Amino acid sequence: MYTRNRRFIFSLRPFVCKFTLKGIIMNFSKIAIFAATACSFSLAAITGNVVDESGAPVKNAAVTVRTLPNLLANARTLTNDKGAFKIGNAKKDQSIIVRKAGFLPETLSVVAGQKKYDNITLKRDPIENKIDEIMAGMTIDDMIAQMTQAKVPKLNCGEGVCGSALEGGGAYTADFYKSAWSQKIPATYGKDNVHGVADVKGATIFPHNIGLGATRDSALVRRIGQAVAEEMWAAHIDLNFAPAITVPQDERWGRAYEGFGEDPELAVSLGAAFVRGQQGDHNDAEWRVITTIKHFIGDGATKKGYDRGNAIISKKVLYKKYLPPYEAAIEQGALSVMASFNQVNGVHQHIDSALLTGVLKTELAFDGYVIADWEGIEHSTTPGAAGNYFAGEVTDMSSKDAIRASINAGLDMAMVPQSVHNFVKTMKVLLAEGNISEDRIKDACRRILRAKIRAGRIDNPKGPAAYVGVTKNIGSKEHRQIAREAVQKSLVILKNNKVLPLDTNSKVFVTGSHANNTGLQCGAWTLGWQGTLDEVPGATSIQAGFDEVAKGSRVETAEEASTIVYVVGEVPYAEWFGDYRGDDFNNKIIFKEDRTDMSFNSTDEYIAQIKAWQKAGHKVAVVLITGRPLPITSFIKAADAFVVAWLPGSEGAGVADVLYGKVKPTGKLPHTWPKDAKQIPINVGDGKKGLYPYGYGLTY
Repeated sequence: MYTRNRRFIFSLRPFVCKFTLKGIIMNFSKIAIFAATACSFSLAAITGNVVDESGAPVKNAAVTVRTLPNLLANARTLTNDKGAFKIGNAKKDQSIIVRKAGFLPETLSVVAGQKKYDNITLKRDPIENKIDEIMAGMTIDDMIAQMTQAKVPKLNCGEGVCGSALEGGGAYTADFYKSAWSQKIPATYGKDNVHGVADVKGATIFPHNIGLGATRDSALVRRIGQAVAEEMWAAHIDLNFAPAITVPQDERWGRAYEGFGEDPELAVSLGAAFVRGQQGDHNDAEWRVITTIKHFIGDGATKKGYDRGNAIISKKVLYKKYLPPYEAAIEQGALSVMASFNQVNGVHQHIDSALLTGVLKTELAFDGYVIADWEGIEHSTTPGAAGNYFAGEVTDMSSKDAIRASINAGLDMAMVPQSVHNFVKTMKVLLAEGNISEDRIKDACRRILRAKIRAGRIDNPKGPAAYVGVTKNIGSKEHRQIAREAVQKSLVILKNNKVLPLDTNSKVFVTGSHANNTGLQCGAWTLGWQGTLDEVPGATSIQAGFDEVAKGSRVETAEEASTIVYVVGEVPYAEWFGDYRGDDFNNKIIFKEDRTDMSFNSTDEYIAQIKAWQKAGHKVAVVLITGRPLPITSFIKAADAFVVAWLPGSEGAGVADVLYGKVKPTGKLPHTWPKDAKQIPINVGDGKKGLYPYGYGLTY
């Protein structure tokens, strides 16, 4: 059997993937992570067959060989129609792991000299009995409603109750849970809590993922995941559209900061850690919420970095670079995957059956649910569309065609905040016509219920009492300390000509557009989709952090100071609003007056100011607030010291902790820093030499 589209042919017959392991040096929490290379056939092989408890062969079970506790497979294959498999590269001290949706995973130790493993028996997961009971009381209308995500406060989806409802950036309805969680099958409340519960006033705002990538600290990221989950429950939110485990390849992309870095090693380790923090070890945490790993797949690989554009990816590169983060997060129990707006080799990711069903659900044995992005089904009719930047390539596919194609491709939950009625109505028509099967609807409903049961939403619809509505957890001292630690560890010092660390007894002038504005330092997805230019309640500005860490050291004028700390950078932006689509990205920093007026200004003004201060006898340390590496070489060269603070979030004092040497700088670049815009895209391993290499960072 083959699943075919215009780019790849993915065989669902048994195949072997032989992987070479590349170690990663990091501060891991209990597990080891390895990045894997592409598939190739192995000569030395073992064979076996997989059956269910009745002895019947299990087709398309995912068989992997792993060196536990590594999260990535050394080799993988699928069972054939007779349940048989052949796989290579199995050695003593490794394990054979067999998975298939609806069954408990089975793990066997590789025995030296044993070449055949007969009748590996998969037992039905007891959770399936619970799902059977629930679905026995559901009509097909109920199941279609369960597949529908509306916009808060709507809960009626046709003749049934919506499975979920969401709100976009900037919106938050504190009492929605009262109706949502009182339903027979609780409706989940979804938000993009990508760096904290950032639409709730007073919440802890953590650094965006690019900053966490600079920490290389999976144990820290796990604690952040837990802290975010605790604040979610305090705010009565139980579904998180995070983490983004994209692998950004182009600094012109307006979402680069959502990824942990340009190398999949970071997304593999830190993405899995965030999932464990949110859900526990395979969903055993009392505070567990439903996490959504996103955006599947290739969103960081689009041509010229255009948001929602087309990614030209070979199968080898797909498996080597973009798939490992999903494999690792699924291994850690991720319950939901969000499909991406982009295309892969011309196929929109909301209608890509080869990848959604062939790879994600079959090869990786993902048994949770796949959710659309915001009106992503309709977006597949105009691939590439990105707001007022580009209207997209208009296809001959209608909305009805898009719904049929996406659900049949493997989409389980439709995020349709603007088109609930049309989706539900069209689903019924497609079912009646035989263009969507009842089995596909039941499978989607089963996957959604499976996630809700694992997250405790069925057995405990009101949520964990120790965390639900506990408002003291929102912006708590403990959580803010975790965020401050993340800021400390994320700072990357690119340049230091005997300026840092600062002396607490010397005078310093802290200035610049971003020195005393918490909205600017938090970035997007903070009190709004595009962020805010105003103050963030409860946040500490970078300037205020200097007063806390070195009281009396900061002065009000440059003339009084020996050192100037110049804090400047990008303004908040999200998605295509942050794309650079001009001809020359050199020495440009994004600027805006409001969300619809975006431009990129030259750094010449900053350089002139630095030279004026230096001429007057001052040393100048620049602190850059940015969501990506920028080709600003002349700006960096002009400064005496240059520190990248990324988008640090609410705890600005973490910057002063490092600049004064209270905490030793340890941050390392999660991206290669380009020397010139002509080098972009520039990534580790491509042979290009940037201004600073991936992993670079000074200390003292």
